[in-house]
Amino acid sequence: MIGPRPSRVAERQDMRTVPPALLSALLALLVITALLLAAIAAPQLALALLPAAAALMIAMLFYEAPLLAVGLLVACYGLALDLQLDTLAERGGGSVGTLGAAVVKIIPFAIAAMLCLRFGFARAINWPFLAFTLVAVVSLVVLPIGRVSTFGEMLRSFVGSTAPFVLAFAAAPRPVWSALCKAVVLVPLVSALVGFLVWPTGFYQPFDHNWRFQGLHSPPFLAGFCVTAVFAATLEYLRGFRNRWLVLGGAALAVLLATQARAPLIAVGLFLLAIFLLADRRVFPLKRRLDLAMGGLLPAAVLLGPLLIFALDRFVGGDDFSKFSGRDVIWPYFLDAIENRPLFGYGLGAGKLIVDPEDPQIRLIRSNAAHNEYLRLSVDAGIVGCALIFLSLVVWVWAGTRGTRGADRLVLRCAVLAALIHSGFDNTLIASTAVIQFSWFAAALARARSERHDTGRHEALRAALARRAAGT
Repeated sequence: MIGPRPSRVAERQDMRTVPPALLSALLALLVITALLLAAIAAPQLALALLPAAAALMIAMLFYEAPLLAVGLLVACYGLALDLQLDTLAERGGGSVGTLGAAVVKIIPFAIAAMLCLRFGFARAINWPFLAFTLVAVVSLVVLPIGRVSTFGEMLRSFVGSTAPFVLAFAAAPRPVWSALCKAVVLVPLVSALVGFLVWPTGFYQPFDHNWRFQGLHSPPFLAGFCVTAVFAATLEYLRGFRNRWLVLGGAALAVLLATQARAPLIAVGLFLLAIFLLADRRVFPLKRRLDLAMGGLLPAAVLLGPLLIFALDRFVGGDDFSKFSGRDVIWPYFLDAIENRPLFGYGLGAGKLIVDPEDPQIRLIRSNAAHNEYLRLSVDAGIVGCALIFLSLVVWVWAGTRGTRGADRLVLRCAVLAALIHSGFDNTLIASTAVIQFSWFAAALARARSERHDTGRHEALRAALARRAAGT
């Protein structure tokens, strides 16, 4: 028996509906054809258009497969793309300057733009981005930018400061956020593994001149990635109690110990202690704690013991200079600057410019970074702006974890408190490590919101079915 024929309106709608994959393939074919024709007619024009065409096709690929963007993020930061670009430029006789850092800061903007185009914008308020935007507006309108920092320096600082938070604008589906939450664990492990593999080639040394392990990065940067990896592995373990997250978290902790980075290690230690003490039995059952204590601590002591002794050498050994790593030299410069303009600072980007790089003491420590985000941001935005930025971080995480499952709420809140402690001794909001850390925060918050929304829908559906059954 022949069923009813579809209406002509439905036929026209079906004819107009083109699958996105087919549309992208047709567009890619059109671009390739245009390049071939341009190569025949005008070879120079084709060479000029080739980078843009390649970028367009890559963007289309990521648009169709958003999970590839997560892999791109892990690869770029795990392989230290910024440092590799600078190294290649130096060996080639060129000068990249800040291009490497700019590239890795633009990548989150590109991924966020792709996700927003495909899935729309998230409804949650991006408090840290708004705080930095307000500080930038104050810097532009009120503060004497020209005296310390140029407009270009302020713009670069704004891009670098907001890059860690741009992914929070996207409303991607839960599998994308879940993949990002898990993938960040691999960033320090990729750096460590590839660092060992390329060691025989002489391209990069996985240990610095003090024999601190650095993988493809530097010891402080690798340690910063390890901090996020431990946060992420802890969250995934408490969500399902799968042993692979204990193994991956232990591997990240081992890399962290090998870097001999003290502030990150203290932050991680306080984080793990808070998780162990503050988790209730629903989040972290007593049996799981006993299993971890009895079955996990002994192997960990055997495997990590030598690394712990190696790491503690910088805590108890060395002279006063090595104990403070130059912080006792650099901090007075920032304290003096804050004293001169305490409330609103000197404008975004000024923190890098108040220190003379030719100063003998600065040349001795080989860095003009504050190694303290409270001091750096107080110079940039004043005490008022610094307080606003860090308060926005707390509000972002605290408000975002309301009504979420216990593991997400506990881990994310303990993680942001550990990040606040870490910020007193390292650059945690401007470096590439911040992109990975706060992209993880954004992904974990988005996943928790998605799960809360799905739970609410299921509960509403069950209530509706119960009401209908009671009515019958």
